[in-house]
Amino acid sequence: MGRIEKATLFSLVLLLVWGNMVSGLGAGLACPDWPLCFSSFFPELSFPIFMEHGHRVLGLVVTILFAFLARDRFKSYGKGHKWIPVTCSILLAIQILAGGLVVMLQLETNITTFHFANAMIIFILVYTMCTNVSSKELDLINIFDKKNLPYLTLFFLVFFQLVLGAYVRHSNAGLACPDIPKCLGYWIPPYLSKIVSIHLLHRATGIIILLFTLALFFKGVYDNLGNSVMKNLRNLLCLVIFQVILGVLVVLSKLAFSMTAIHLLIALMIVSVIINLLFVKSKVN
Repeated sequence: MGRIEKATLFSLVLLLVWGNMVSGLGAGLACPDWPLCFSSFFPELSFPIFMEHGHRVLGLVVTILFAFLARDRFKSYGKGHKWIPVTCSILLAIQILAGGLVVMLQLETNITTFHFANAMIIFILVYTMCTNVSSKELDLINIFDKKNLPYLTLFFLVFFQLVLGAYVRHSNAGLACPDIPKCLGYWIPPYLSKIVSIHLLHRATGIIILLFTLALFFKGVYDNLGNSVMKNLRNLLCLVIFQVILGVLVVLSKLAFSMTAIHLLIALMIVSVIINLLFVKSKVN
């Protein structure tokens, strides 16, 4: 990757993790107006205001860097792939507007969850543009090949889990089950409220992802897949195991913002590795 690709991808990851910390610290409404903060681009700073306003400033930096990346890809991609920078640009504009709605609607759960889901799609498209400079590289990739079905299934499972995790956080269901591995002292609580059900679904999906990843890894060993595929599968398995452990620590730490931020960072790494697997496995021989 070149400098613009590295800068865009790094700043986008930082923006996502920073936003997670803003939420974890309860600083999402530290600036009650939008797009300025207390009607100023340089408000008087306290720590909550620094975190919230800093997130907005970092978003501006990401937008500028993305504009350079999208311009380059629009030039280097053929007609069949120009939809990637164009779609990503539209989603970024929607993301900026959604950020304003998050503040104006005072962190309404569905809007904040959509805000995160849209950010993840942007991350996926930006990662694709950063790792594939030209149409020639993209022409070698056929993600929807039949042999990619297990990896596509895992990809959508992980994406669902990420969006579900955002909903769990913003609906205040993160500690609906304050104990682990049980929930309220039961394996299956006799009374399942909405937030308990959502929390349990998030845990169950995490276990399914772990088992699915284990199955893919051992199948890769059995099929004697190439070094590049096995390297990605090993990295993926290690990251998923670490993510499960972090999920336990998030609950035990009572949603400590540092733990939730690391939890998201590892999730982004998991998504990146799955995308790499899709690219490697789908290349035409």
